[in-house]
Amino acid sequence: MGPLEGIRVVDLSIGQMGPSATALLADMGADVIKIESRHGDPGRGVELQPDGSSAFFMTHNRGKKSLTLNLRHPEGKDVALQLASQAHVFVQSWTPGVIERLGLDYEAVREVKPDIIYASASGFGPLGPRAALPAMDMVAQGVGGLMMANSGADGGEPIAVGPTVADQTGAFALACGVLLALYHRERTGQGQRVDASLLGGMIALQGWHIAHYLLTGKMALMSSDRKMRSPLFTYYRASDGWFTIAIIDPRQWPALCRIVGLPELEGDPRFAETRSRNDHASDLIAIFDERFAEETRDHWLKLLEAEGIPCGAVQDYQELAEDEQARANGYIVEAEDPRLGAVRLPGPPVQLGETPGEIRPAPDLGQHTEEVLGDLGYSWEKIESLRQARTIL
Repeated sequence: MGPLEGIRVVDLSIGQMGPSATALLADMGADVIKIESRHGDPGRGVELQPDGSSAFFMTHNRGKKSLTLNLRHPEGKDVALQLASQAHVFVQSWTPGVIERLGLDYEAVREVKPDIIYASASGFGPLGPRAALPAMDMVAQGVGGLMMANSGADGGEPIAVGPTVADQTGAFALACGVLLALYHRERTGQGQRVDASLLGGMIALQGWHIAHYLLTGKMALMSSDRKMRSPLFTYYRASDGWFTIAIIDPRQWPALCRIVGLPELEGDPRFAETRSRNDHASDLIAIFDERFAEETRDHWLKLLEAEGIPCGAVQDYQELAEDEQARANGYIVEAEDPRLGAVRLPGPPVQLGETPGEIRPAPDLGQHTEEVLGDLGYSWEKIESLRQARTIL
């Protein structure tokens, strides 16, 4: 039994941020009812494979029930409000203005469920001149400063992060907000609005980097460009692959010098102190590049690990999928899909000793429509009339 067993979530979100947040809640036992149009969430068609599967949809909608509803039909909206009246959480991610036109905004839902937790996944937050504008991951990476932070010492061409980091960061923030609101209601009986945005997530993700700039007017030594990084907090290529080191304790500097077989570097005036090492980063990186290229990645990692220096292999997804550490902790899990059989998927990112989460398959379109409507008290005749009226699939 997951920690959110008994919590019902009405999920009216589409895309990635909102659905990913509710998938996290489903992992932890919440009963998440995903409302889809009769055409289905657009995510079902993202990078669709010949077998009909979409990793995008499977990942962000795992463990949910699918109910098809035409929300522009009065009876469809009535069903959504009935569900909300029996739910603890209502989640939506529509472009501002749409949800109001549908009559499913916070005020409308609160009329049928005064203590509802109404969570919105937005692009730019609920206030300000861009509050009503749509956004996507790429937009948030740009507006949120991440792309230019990655651009290097010369502030050249923006560099986006490949995986949709803005969506996922926003999803974690939204899920956290829902949990905080649930805890507040447990203590006070009060529901409330929760809003998390792509922009807010991007700023939080870069928290200390942005704070460093606000306080000093300068970028921190942290970038995709190694010229803007500390030479002890970066990545190097061994003879057979890349690896990282991350030293923040200056007491580990002598050990690193011994490991690379260059003990004389410890007393070199250019590298003797943290500030001087950073001032001469290009020189030190060039020395390490040459030395690290002489041996294998495993050779260096064993030596670094023995000295307690934070380090790790730079892995592609193929290596990550076989990583013993990721598998041992359930970060990569095997799940059973009714159509595809055994599949491997990312697992819950947080582990609970007594009430662990569980990865369950994503639903087929409308798979639970009859079940959900039946639970609301709809007769078979009424369900069929909704189907004939094209309110449900």
